[in-house]
Amino acid sequence: MKFSIEKLDLQSNIQFLYNIVPGKNTMPILTNYLVEADDKSNLLKFTATDLEITVVVEFEANIPEGGKVAVSARNLNEIINSLPDSVVHFLVEEDVLKIHCELSKFNLLCAESSQFPLIPEKDLSNIIELDAEMFKKMVDNTHFAVSTEINRPIFTGIFWKMNSDHQLMVATDGKKIAEFKLNNQIDIPESVEQVIPTKGLLFLDKVISEDIPKISVLIESNRVMFAYGNYTIFTHIIEGRFPDYTKAIPTNNTNILVIKKNMLKDAVRRVSLLASEDTFKVKFDVTSDTLSINSAKREEGEATENLEDFKYTGEPLIIAFNYRYLNSILNVVESENIEIRMGKSNEPALFFNTDEDERYTARFLLMPLRLV
Repeated sequence: MKFSIEKLDLQSNIQFLYNIVPGKNTMPILTNYLVEADDKSNLLKFTATDLEITVVVEFEANIPEGGKVAVSARNLNEIINSLPDSVVHFLVEEDVLKIHCELSKFNLLCAESSQFPLIPEKDLSNIIELDAEMFKKMVDNTHFAVSTEINRPIFTGIFWKMNSDHQLMVATDGKKIAEFKLNNQIDIPESVEQVIPTKGLLFLDKVISEDIPKISVLIESNRVMFAYGNYTIFTHIIEGRFPDYTKAIPTNNTNILVIKKNMLKDAVRRVSLLASEDTFKVKFDVTSDTLSINSAKREEGEATENLEDFKYTGEPLIIAFNYRYLNSILNVVESENIEIRMGKSNEPALFFNTDEDERYTARFLLMPLRLV
């Protein structure tokens, strides 16, 4: 195998691919990229997989001699990133990948490419086309709420529902819920509901750009294929039934706070400096005339911030939140102001954008902390 390519071209195409390579795995072959060079089409193909998610990226190169090789992803990335911005030459001889760029030369030992897992076939026959910008917005507004507890796998993914007239993405970890509904027409014969691993969606989220407006999607019984630009992403579906999260969403939250989002973020950031490292608790004390946010750390001190520019209707209320979870919601609210609808101090609060967009709606739920 022999090929050459500009360092910046190679770097831009594989820069996100390393995120798919597993850090720890009982199968050493998965720490490698599978590199395939086609001298007929002059297309170079890099594949990474952790068995749950497989990503393939294809791009042009100068390929006098085709072939296939498996090579350490970490070593290759570090070498490419260190090279000058020039043409990089690759040559495989006797299970060694030789890399040459200007005055730099590297020899990388290759793994047995036949040990690399089988790559699914790219199938574009029954695809659904989706708006890439809106798909990215759905992922951005929900992924932060997924759980990291692997013993509850259904919560480690994003619930994705498609009807002919709308899409819905939802994520929850039991402490917070993020729901994003996109109102759009989809050419789909019947409703589809799946729970998709977050890792594959976040990879797709990173590579979406304004240059390519559409994503092609193929949903099968046990996996989903996304085709976007040079990338093809295959991701397994998480088995199980996503819980009926709507039962947790209150319908009678009549204590409503409207406040500038950035002002609230700044206040929470300052007050959280003295929040407990066990609970990350910040406490809101709000009436129609006053709003204070405070925290306390045993044996170290306390912090209070009084805010003035807000609007509140409802009963006087004291309620506490985990500031890290609160920040994760504030970070995705798009409008200048945020609306927080609260009930009692032990009931979940709802967060909304104040600016309406006919294309979509978003709402976020956060469970409060005990006051004492």
